[in-house]
Amino acid sequence: MTKKQITVTVISLIIVAVVISSFFANSFVEKKAISLLQKELPELQFDDLNINIFQNQANLSRISIRKGNVDLKSNEINVTGLDYWKFLISGDVEISSIAILDPEVIYFSKSKSAESSKKSKGSDDKSKDFKKEITVNSFNIKKGSFKILDSIQERTLLINTFDFELNEIFLCSATIANKIPFKYGGFNLKLDSVKLNVDKRHQLNVAAISVTNNKSFLESIHLSSKYSREEFQRHTDIEKDMYDLKIDSLAFQNTDYGFRNDSLKVLVDRALVKNADFQIYRDKTLPDDTSVKPMYSEMLRKMSFLLKLDTLQISNSRIAYEERMKADRKPGKVIFANLNATIVNLTNFTEKKEFPSTSISANADFMNEAPINLNWGFKVNNLSDYFNVSGSMGTLSARSINGFLEPGMNVKAEGAITSMRYDFFGNRNKATGGVNIAYKDFKIEVLKNDGTEKSGFLTSIANIFVNHNGESGKNANKGLEIERDKTKSFWNYLWSCIRKGALKTFV
Repeated sequence: MTKKQITVTVISLIIVAVVISSFFANSFVEKKAISLLQKELPELQFDDLNINIFQNQANLSRISIRKGNVDLKSNEINVTGLDYWKFLISGDVEISSIAILDPEVIYFSKSKSAESSKKSKGSDDKSKDFKKEITVNSFNIKKGSFKILDSIQERTLLINTFDFELNEIFLCSATIANKIPFKYGGFNLKLDSVKLNVDKRHQLNVAAISVTNNKSFLESIHLSSKYSREEFQRHTDIEKDMYDLKIDSLAFQNTDYGFRNDSLKVLVDRALVKNADFQIYRDKTLPDDTSVKPMYSEMLRKMSFLLKLDTLQISNSRIAYEERMKADRKPGKVIFANLNATIVNLTNFTEKKEFPSTSISANADFMNEAPINLNWGFKVNNLSDYFNVSGSMGTLSARSINGFLEPGMNVKAEGAITSMRYDFFGNRNKATGGVNIAYKDFKIEVLKNDGTEKSGFLTSIANIFVNHNGESGKNANKGLEIERDKTKSFWNYLWSCIRKGALKTFV
């Protein structure tokens, strides 16, 4: 045998030995990995597990797992960069990356049985004895879908497609006891086509959502009714607002999450709402909703989580409110166009000694005509729900407000309000303050019951008591008091204050 032949033979034997050893090594690691998975995750089902220790990767195919309220199915899970030596010697896990491909995730929101609760409790006890360390440099979910089903298997949330990346994950005995049982460096989440059932009558659609570390961005938001106006009324026994809200974009800057005791804590430096169009419709021919309506300060105070939003800005937006007061007439309508607003210290907790005041400043064109502004302040921790609100309005023609006065109050006005200023303060029970109004050539026509003709007699009587020109003056409404109807909203409360001051001015 020549020297060359000996060399070839030795190399061949080495290759064969490597192939055989790799086969046995792969087989050994696969068996150990399967044993570990069966012990730690007995709910996990899969078709096949392939491990290649030389390429330092593993692959699970056709996975399904049902744990607690979560059901997950995936075509493939890829694991690369596993430190086999550390895994075999100490049982600790260190992995470069985990990728879950095309998973379908279903969360059953009300399917927990007593048995599953017991299992969950048992696993909590077991977690206290967790001794291993798990490190994953990169965790990815690619082209996943997600939905939440309620107890009758009706879909309450659907995410058509999402991609998720979480980096620098570390899990150990010290972290596993926390609300979030691991530490992480950063994350990136992208959602496409999100659909949510808000309540029995409304649904929310968002075209796209992106969340990166401490920033979030939502595009093309649409909150809408599931029904037409006529159908909506058949799905409620009492008065309910029907909403249609469109927002071009909503951005959150410098966002952080955490826990305070057992409560979720959300911290946001700034939120930006651009180009919102909010249409509200209410049918007043239905029976009143006589439930007590909390003030906004109380609603914030009783939220199920802790919120600290430093600044909320709303730009280039519009609010239209329609109210159908008589079955045989069209709805009355008020419009706030070109709306811009800033809300500061929207919060229900503080780490400081002094609780901050929530303040709202807004300006708009009332009925597309009169510039109007509002300044409103309150403290969430004030248990009497104290507030102060003030503002002003420029020239408003009677023609612009007749679209609300005629169908709602059976009254038609002429002339104009040339200016208005209002200032009130109060609590959840009572408010005091005043309204100063200047007006010109102001007249009232009282319509007949059908709303189409002027009632000459009633109009004459009404105009006897109306001052056609004038200004109320600073002291005209001094000492004005308004009792709040607690079955109505804060905005009805404010309107009642302004209306009482206006009536005292005109009559």
